[in-house]
Amino acid sequence: MLLPPIEILLTWPEPNYENPDRQAYFMAPLTIVMMVICAIVVLLRLYVRAFILKAFKADDWLIIAATIAAMAVSVTCILSEPAGVGMHIWDLKPEQVKMVRIWSFATQLTFTWAVSLTKISILLFYLRFCTTKAFKISIYCTMAFLVAWTINWTFLVTFQCVPVEAYWRLPKSGDFCIPQQNEMHLLHGSTNLVTDILVLLLPVPTVWSLQMPMRQKLTLIGVFTLGIIAPLSAILRLIYIEKATVSWDQSWWCLELWIYTSLETHVGIVCASIPSLKPLAIKIFPRFGSSHGLTENLTPMGINSSGGGPSLRRPSHSRAQGGGSRVRSLYPLSVIAKDGRGESQESIVGNMAMGRESLDPITSFSSSSTPPRVPPKDGTIVKTTEITGNVTMWDGRTYGDDRNV
Repeated sequence: MLLPPIEILLTWPEPNYENPDRQAYFMAPLTIVMMVICAIVVLLRLYVRAFILKAFKADDWLIIAATIAAMAVSVTCILSEPAGVGMHIWDLKPEQVKMVRIWSFATQLTFTWAVSLTKISILLFYLRFCTTKAFKISIYCTMAFLVAWTINWTFLVTFQCVPVEAYWRLPKSGDFCIPQQNEMHLLHGSTNLVTDILVLLLPVPTVWSLQMPMRQKLTLIGVFTLGIIAPLSAILRLIYIEKATVSWDQSWWCLELWIYTSLETHVGIVCASIPSLKPLAIKIFPRFGSSHGLTENLTPMGINSSGGGPSLRRPSHSRAQGGGSRVRSLYPLSVIAKDGRGESQESIVGNMAMGRESLDPITSFSSSSTPPRVPPKDGTIVKTTEITGNVTMWDGRTYGDDRNV
């Protein structure tokens, strides 16, 4: 343990062990609320991935590990408050100082792993829509940097004092502690903020270049932009690291620091999990996905692109019309009728031989100058449009371009 210089000790007031100044007991309630919210979101994510999509991937396993580490961070923060965090250092008894230092050591270590596992999980999620070699290389390079960052800071935090217990006990002969511990903690917080921003901005160029309607593109970017909350939390945490390190009264300043430390870990996990909850939202509120009929494992035309093999889904834009039980179809110039009058383009596409790669039915029809026509029932008005352009149903509604209906 590094002790303050004698001139600093002389400026401290007499210790007040009976009725010391103390900040309000608000860290534990706030931290528990964050833990509950994070746990609920992660459990919903795991339900979606395991039971709705049936596609439990490596990023889901990593988010479980990150959540366990984040919960450990919060537990150490909660336990540090009765130990003496939130009180002035001169009002702490020697055994309280020891416990504050032990929980501080545990918080630093678990925080390093919690944020790293979360960011690596996000990078693995990015690989799912990786469309270019450059983007893939940048993901792997960022992942390698995060692994190196985690190993490096795990070593530095663990052995900032040798032997390790010298970090929380009074100095003894032969003990060694890094003299620049304050600068080390500032560097740790700064590099963590840099990686937050890097992971946040990494997919933006690729998402912006995707061939999809502007509304969908902005919505997708907006989902990723939720991740900006994590860098904002990291900035607040860095501010209180600076306040705690420039003062020897660290037990007083660590209260806010531990709150923002816990906040950053849980916010990162929640932001990483929110995009996975869309299938659940569509299941509960079908109209939520009615404008596109998309799920995570479906191509824009509703063809299953998961490992289980391709299969066509009937679009969600259907509504019974009259006694003939006709329903709307996303495919142009098609009528689906239960009485068998006319062959729909859905049946045409369904009879096509398809490999594992998704087939876009509209694009497959675009090669010919004349789109296949299906005779409609009497009384049904079909408005014909160019198959390679916008798709217009017989009621005049337009559903975007031919690859993103």
